[in-house]
Amino acid sequence: MGLYKICTHTGRARDRCGHAWWGSFRGKRVSLSKWTNREIDSKEGAKVALDELKTAIRDGTFDERGLDPPADTSPITFGKFAEVYKQRHVLAKGLALSSTVDYRLKPLIERFGDRQLADIKTADIDDFVADLKQPRTVNGLDGRRLTPASINRTLGLLRHMLNWAVGREYLDRTPFRRGTEVLIRMELEDNKRRRRVSEAEERALLAVASPHLRSMIIAALDTGMRRGEMLALRFGDIDWTRRMITLRGATTKSRRTRLVPIGTARLLAVLEWLRLDSDGEHKGDEVPVFSNEAGEPLKTFKKAWVVAVLKSHGVDPRWRKGSYRDLSTDCQQRFRDINVHWHDLRHEYASRLVERGVPLAQVRDLLGHASILTTERYDNQRLEALQAAVERLEGGKRFDPKTEATDEVSRIFQVPAEQRFASREDPADENRRSH
Repeated sequence: MGLYKICTHTGRARDRCGHAWWGSFRGKRVSLSKWTNREIDSKEGAKVALDELKTAIRDGTFDERGLDPPADTSPITFGKFAEVYKQRHVLAKGLALSSTVDYRLKPLIERFGDRQLADIKTADIDDFVADLKQPRTVNGLDGRRLTPASINRTLGLLRHMLNWAVGREYLDRTPFRRGTEVLIRMELEDNKRRRRVSEAEERALLAVASPHLRSMIIAALDTGMRRGEMLALRFGDIDWTRRMITLRGATTKSRRTRLVPIGTARLLAVLEWLRLDSDGEHKGDEVPVFSNEAGEPLKTFKKAWVVAVLKSHGVDPRWRKGSYRDLSTDCQQRFRDINVHWHDLRHEYASRLVERGVPLAQVRDLLGHASILTTERYDNQRLEALQAAVERLEGGKRFDPKTEATDEVSRIFQVPAEQRFASREDPADENRRSH
């Protein structure tokens, strides 16, 4: 039979429905998504999987990889399915989601954990989204609401899980769609953050930050590295001769290796300072770049960042205990009002490159984006630059209907308004005269 689905759809409707693709060759019949252990959501992807199946059978290497044990026909709860999804998809493929999957799954399991997977309907998801929009108390502050982007991340994870369940034949269809009709839509969001870090704010941050945090701020502003990429960077990843940093694919969000040049003298000085241990000797290639004098890696620096942000804006941090969550309520509110995130340093790196005339395609490669559309979100021009841009219009030619417009437009400007159309002959009268 080759490539097929076990459903009643035909033609294009079959190609687009959510049922699983099956493949058969030389007496072997498998669900392609289960056999390959990956989601197959198009006919083209199914053809690729079928070719893999044929090659494995011809070469005598066909096995039961990716297939579930036979059949437990009892209904599966969402909580049990979430564990299968975590183990067989997220962790098995080494996705970037792996480090936060438990946190991301928590609200879904709290809501649907005891429900039978097949019993989750469209209305249940609608109600879940409505509840996510309700105000809540967070860290002692009332009336906090989730942003549309936060809601969409949770909703997107649930959608992917249920689509994966269809591909693995836990479900016949997803409650997010009925055929080609979308039943659950994402929230509209303005996800282009426009917060810039001014040079004065940068100087204030560097003045109050501890030495190690100061080195990280400079590295973030001068390389655009993500937090996780910085913490995973090792001295062996730095080519001191070519002045080049290699971000290994295993440590990047895209899982692709990329090169970032050391473009400033201050960044080079920071890296050379970090390279020295307490005895003034060079640390080994396997030592993390952002480590203490003993070569021990820095695990987190959130508290140090919060303290630096508050102090740089004239706020003396006050704590109930010692972690960020124990920061006094008024200081937490002041930190939110300042509204500067660590990731804004990466945005600032990209915006400064664009302002200095670097093409977006090069900025994309430096940031490690797969699409230039993502890079465009980082192109945040300063208001002063936008004002200077439109002021260039003042140097252009002014509109003069007597010299710049066509003869027809000139005639309209020169004839009084009440005569502009009265002076034209009625086309019907002209037709009557021609006959």
